[in-house]
Amino acid sequence: MLYFHVLGIGYLSADEYRQEVDPSYVRIDPGGARLFGLAPVYRSPLVSPERDAQLKAGMPTIVLAYKEEKREQDTTTYVAYVEADQIAAGKATFERLCFTCHGKLGEGGIGPNLTDDYWLHGGAFPEIVKTIKYGVPTKGMVAWRMDLKPDQIVQVASYVKALHGTNPPNPKAPQGELSQP
Repeated sequence: MLYFHVLGIGYLSADEYRQEVDPSYVRIDPGGARLFGLAPVYRSPLVSPERDAQLKAGMPTIVLAYKEEKREQDTTTYVAYVEADQIAAGKATFERLCFTCHGKLGEGGIGPNLTDDYWLHGGAFPEIVKTIKYGVPTKGMVAWRMDLKPDQIVQVASYVKALHGTNPPNPKAPQGELSQP
C-alpha cells in the first residue's frame, strides 16, 4: 500500500491492464502533484485556489450573517395585540421571566411599577417594545431579543400595556416621567 498508494511508484492493476492492452503505455503524473516526486502533495480541504482567485478578482462572496441592532436605529412600527389569547401568552411569558423584577402584578420591585402613569424609558407602545427588546443594561434590564421571538416580545409588551391602571396592592412609588398612553 505504501509503495503503490502513498509513494505512487509502482503500477496499479489498472496500469498493468493498460500495459497489456498497449505495451507502450507509461503512466505520467502531472508535474507538481507529487512532493519530491514521491508522495502526493497534501492540500487541505479548506484551501481552494479557485475561491482565492475569485476573491482576488473582487467577486463579493462574503455575506454578513449578523447585524448589530440598536434601539436608536429601530424604526419598526409596533402595534399592540388586543386579542385575549395573545395578551394571555404575553402574561404567561411575563409571569415566567419578568415578575422577579416587576412583581407578579406589575406593581414593581427591583424594577419599576408598570401599572402607573410614570415611565423611565417611555410609555408609548413602541417604546415599551424597544425596552423589552433591547433592555437597559445600565439599569439592569435584560435585553430579551436573543431569548424571545419578536412575536413574544410584542405579546409581553401588549400585556404590560394592559397592566396600566390596574392598581395592584403595594405598588412601588412612581419613577420616571409622566406619560399618558
